[in-house]
Amino acid sequence: MRNLEDIEKDLEAARQALSRAEGTQAEVYSRIVGYYRSVRNWNKGKREEYGERKTFLFPAEEKKTREWEGKPAFSPDISPEEADVPRGGGDGRLLLFVRPACPSCPGAKDAANRLGIPVDLVNADTEAGMEEAARRRVFSTPTAILLAGDGKELGRAFDAGSIRALAAGE
Repeated sequence: MRNLEDIEKDLEAARQALSRAEGTQAEVYSRIVGYYRSVRNWNKGKREEYGERKTFLFPAEEKKTREWEGKPAFSPDISPEEADVPRGGGDGRLLLFVRPACPSCPGAKDAANRLGIPVDLVNADTEAGMEEAARRRVFSTPTAILLAGDGKELGRAFDAGSIRALAAGE
């Protein structure tokens, strides 16, 4: 039978052996400028950038299929003037996904306002906006989705020029 001293000696020997243990180096590959390459071979700047990268996950599947309340998701970063887009006539409407920090979004909002159809702004930076973007598979801003009166998607546009063309039926 072993006593407490023997157990302590064995534990100390195991701790010493563990402190000297070394694993095998893992080879990590990641995408860099259009192709995959071993991170070990990257230059110092790219390795630093790799350490700062963030991983984005889509909401769970049940969130993707959940119905949206039908209200645009506004944040304090979008002014009330931008939220109160003039509503035009017609059977369709335009759903415009924007972000306050998006450099192309102001031009897209201006183009959408000139169409003469109802425009719903959705701020993709809010939780509700992100859920709606995931549900509609919107991956960038600005993205405009032209909807028929019954809610069926008729087309998509990704900048001011293509928004004007989309509404014109081009």
